[in-house]
Amino acid sequence: MEPPEALRPFAHSLHVAGRTLHCYSAGPDDAPPLLLIHGLGDEADTWRNVLPALATRYRVVACDLPGFGRSAPPAGAASIAASARVLAGLMGALRMPRATLVGHSGGAMIAQRLALAAPELVERLVLVDGCLPVVRRLPPRSPLYAMLTPGLGELAYTSLRRSQDEAYATLRPYYADLDALPEAERDFLYRRVWARVWSDTQRAAFLSMLRWIVIDSATRADGYREQLARCRVPTRLIWGDSDLIVAQAAGDAVAALVPGATMHTIPRCGHNPQHERPAELLAVLTA
Repeated sequence: MEPPEALRPFAHSLHVAGRTLHCYSAGPDDAPPLLLIHGLGDEADTWRNVLPALATRYRVVACDLPGFGRSAPPAGAASIAASARVLAGLMGALRMPRATLVGHSGGAMIAQRLALAAPELVERLVLVDGCLPVVRRLPPRSPLYAMLTPGLGELAYTSLRRSQDEAYATLRPYYADLDALPEAERDFLYRRVWARVWSDTQRAAFLSMLRWIVIDSATRADGYREQLARCRVPTRLIWGDSDLIVAQAAGDAVAALVPGATMHTIPRCGHNPQHERPAELLAVLTA
């Protein structure tokens, strides 16, 4: 699938640690740097409605994480920690010694992992509908639960190839009102989700990262809570008030824990403000 028209002028490939990453880079080289990080099962295209506008004020970089979108698969398992290491390498390759990290969903978890591991690289954090777990929990029983079991997960993912309409319908919980999106946006998502479910590379990366996220939630929340309580990276959280994927309570817990962190809620918005309320998201990002 071709990159969306708004991002085509900014598309390029970059080699990081022997792997090829698909990237979008825009804005003046001497402007304040922003690194945009997509979430689980997504790709850098997710920023299509905000990246060009951000590039008028910032040096903006967004890449497909290894195994997702158009990037090569990772050398090992796809995980939050491995993705954070890749982004540190990407910043080095781009001669970007320090940046503000804007992470969405699983990308917010990656941004926080990088900030904990290498705070000298992170100017500030913006976490959009996602954060590291600070309360230990097991995954709820849901259709996603089957994805955690090797074999069953692969089968469930591949079963979406039966129907493009059924694949598109899986997006509904991610929006307050999927049908209210502009027609061009719905058409893009209809084509994009179909490209995703037919990618064996993305299937492997999605399931690997999902399983590692569950392991982190069950086993590492106590450690994250201790680390984040000492985190001095300025942190802003942004949440859709109708998010059914990641409860705002998870973000509120992090906002209460991280010194000086703040929370901003976007009304009438689900899990993807960058699609559903891009103007409101831009306003918060540039404030």
